[in-house]
Amino acid sequence: MRRPDLVSSLPKNRLRAYFGATDTLLPMDFSCSLKKAKTMKKLLSAFVLLSALFLSSCVYVSLPESSDPAARLEEARRYTAQGQPFPAERLIMEAMRTYEAENNPEGLGNACRDFGIFLRSGAVAQREGAYRETGFLDSSVTWDNRNEKSNAFLDKAIAQYNEAASRYQRQGRYDLLSTLYYTQAAVYLLQNNPAQACTAYDQSRAAWAEGAVRNTASRADIPGGHASFHDAITAARRQAGCP
Repeated sequence: MRRPDLVSSLPKNRLRAYFGATDTLLPMDFSCSLKKAKTMKKLLSAFVLLSALFLSSCVYVSLPESSDPAARLEEARRYTAQGQPFPAERLIMEAMRTYEAENNPEGLGNACRDFGIFLRSGAVAQREGAYRETGFLDSSVTWDNRNEKSNAFLDKAIAQYNEAASRYQRQGRYDLLSTLYYTQAAVYLLQNNPAQACTAYDQSRAAWAEGAVRNTASRADIPGGHASFHDAITAARRQAGCP
């Protein structure tokens, strides 16, 4: 017995189900399943692509990090310079919490200084959309008030440096005191306050001289590129326009 012609025996509406735009002979149910499979494949591909993009932007999470808050601040500066504000911000906040827990005013001052500088950075300025949508890790900071908050964090850094200075004076640590005042002067310059910067440089030089008179075993760290601390102070005062 001759087998019936499958196609010729179908009604016209079923023929349309069998023949699509590609003229492929497929039953209607199978065609729908194939379309669903193609759709799922596209969705899966999109998910994989988005996942890869997300992981590439967050790869810093899996990188080994130092528990030393000073090292975290240094790493945050590198991220900021590379235009990656999100890992930089997280590292600064972590360093800030560590210094607070350790009751380390100089370290906390450095973290506040770095966050103030961070808020002014080009790395942050380039991510307006993200920061407007998700905000900053410090909830008091918004996109619109970030410059004001930058100044507030620099003020907080100065206050922490003053607290550290009192501590070092009581301890007779003139090496630390001279370096601290040198750092504080740079923050005053960031605040466009050269008069206070010059005063801080003078305090730095006086502390360095006092340490030399007392002939303490500890010596102040010499800023890079200078043969002595005296040379570093002289150059810094000249650059700041000090009288």
